[in-house]
Amino acid sequence: MTHTGGGNEPAAAAQRGRIAMRRSFRLDADACTHVGRRRQHNEDAFLLTEHLVAVADGLGGHTGGDLASAIAVESLHSSNAGADPESLRDAYAATHRDVQERAAEDPQLAEMCTTMCALALDPAGTVVLANVGDSRIYRCSDNRMTQVTWDHNWENEYMRMGLSAAAARRMEGAGSLSRVIGAFPEPCEVDIWSFDAAEGDRYLLASDGLTRELPDHEIAALLAAGTPPATAAGRLVNEANDRGGNDNITVIVADIAVAAPRRLP
Repeated sequence: MTHTGGGNEPAAAAQRGRIAMRRSFRLDADACTHVGRRRQHNEDAFLLTEHLVAVADGLGGHTGGDLASAIAVESLHSSNAGADPESLRDAYAATHRDVQERAAEDPQLAEMCTTMCALALDPAGTVVLANVGDSRIYRCSDNRMTQVTWDHNWENEYMRMGLSAAAARRMEGAGSLSRVIGAFPEPCEVDIWSFDAAEGDRYLLASDGLTRELPDHEIAALLAAGTPPATAAGRLVNEANDRGGNDNITVIVADIAVAAPRRLP
């Protein structure tokens, strides 16, 4: 019997050892929006793409709130922003200009503005979050939910300056937003956070129509129920409506999942 390949076995084994698999991540995300029980128009908007999601909340009581939120998410989408801080900062700056330029075309839209929070995923393993305003992002990891963003209102700004919570609450205009997209002439300041992508982590992006109706512990319980993103998003919106639905409600639930592995070149 002739033995074949004897001299090549070590080389073949080494070659097999070099065939490694690169881990890649994807978003399993879904959104739900509702006008609520008190408002006539939905001034929220959302963006849901393969690697970029966002929630924008046009300011109620300001003419063009629905237009501002729509422009914001469309501008963010068009920016092709990636999962890196500078890319998202540049995209938010462009969005701010786009809202302002549209407002300049009509005096009645002079004060139109919106909040916007966003999540971008780099499939190689990074999650980058961005926020302006009081729409929120929560992160559920290791069976614990934490609020990543902080609300950009003057009460919180005063506390960051050193005032006590009680003193900050008494300040004139404490409940007003301190940062928005549009309206203010200067470029908006964007808060950015980065996390390592981890399989099983869940993120929630939400307008304040949700967070003003539901306390954090109830939001956490609904997110931790093990339901798919679409089911969790729908339940959150329904619960907020059952508690009053005093504002438009928009949520995105985004899970970090592992994509099909790819061979290293």
